[in-house]
Amino acid sequence: MRQFITAGLSALVLAASAHGAGAQSATTAKKYRIALILGTTTDNFYTSMQCGAQEAAKRLGDVELTIQGAPRWDATLQTPVVNAVTASGVQAIAIAVNDGRALYAPLKAANDKGIKIVGVDTRLTDSGFVVSNISSDNRALGAEAARTLAKLMGEKGTALIPPITPGITTVADRIQGFIDEMKANHKNIKIAYKGISEDASAFSAAFAANPDITGMFLIANNEALVAAGAIRQLPASRRDKISVVSFDAAPALVQALKSNQIQAIVAQKPAQMGALAVETARKALMGQAVAKSQPTGGVGLTQSNINQPAFAQYVYKSNCN
Repeated sequence: MRQFITAGLSALVLAASAHGAGAQSATTAKKYRIALILGTTTDNFYTSMQCGAQEAAKRLGDVELTIQGAPRWDATLQTPVVNAVTASGVQAIAIAVNDGRALYAPLKAANDKGIKIVGVDTRLTDSGFVVSNISSDNRALGAEAARTLAKLMGEKGTALIPPITPGITTVADRIQGFIDEMKANHKNIKIAYKGISEDASAFSAAFAANPDITGMFLIANNEALVAAGAIRQLPASRRDKISVVSFDAAPALVQALKSNQIQAIVAQKPAQMGALAVETARKALMGQAVAKSQPTGGVGLTQSNINQPAFAQYVYKSNCN
């Protein structure tokens, strides 16, 4: 997926001289060539990020914005995207890296060529050369998810955290925040968590191995939708005892919230991230100082508030129309 936003040419028209001779001069406005590389092109979170970036570029007027990404979360697919964007002549790259280690070398090579690098959503494990990292405070939001789930569970039972794929720093942070909060303040809740695994969607097996599960913490859109489907397959006597708190407010996941398949959602602010990414890259190219870390907040969505405009605005977008 690739989109361009250009500001066009601005012309300066000079007044005619007293002798009636007209003169006209056109100057080309300076453009800041910025690329946004999405985590994937198939996730509503990144669609919302794209929308925010496009709106910021349009508002600023002097940004030529290119948006690209791979169709699925895979560092081996994202790396050639980075290499192609690096070769295209952009001045700055804002990127949600698929793997904090695997993307280090191609992004360092881009930086060595003078391209400014901005991390957005996820980050490199070693981001010393990165201008700024823009992301949710994932540990804080993970802790808030733990408090919400503990209340739904009546402060007792077993909470399942499905295994996560390696290399995703933000997911690791939100899980650590969740675990720390549970261990510190909700000691009657047991946590079932196996850590990193390449198989992060084996929910049926997890239910079979943990028959006492009464709560689940899900860390992203796609995983939550798979989990909701797995829960629907359980006997009603067991299904009705499981409370679910999930990250990310994709439209399908919000529908699951409204139908009580999920009880609460922690919505991030991807549109704000996209806008900040463009603004930050532009400032860096202008030689202005930017903060090394720029945390963005989150919003709790429940059945009681999801239809209120103040909360519904945080539902992720399917397109930017």
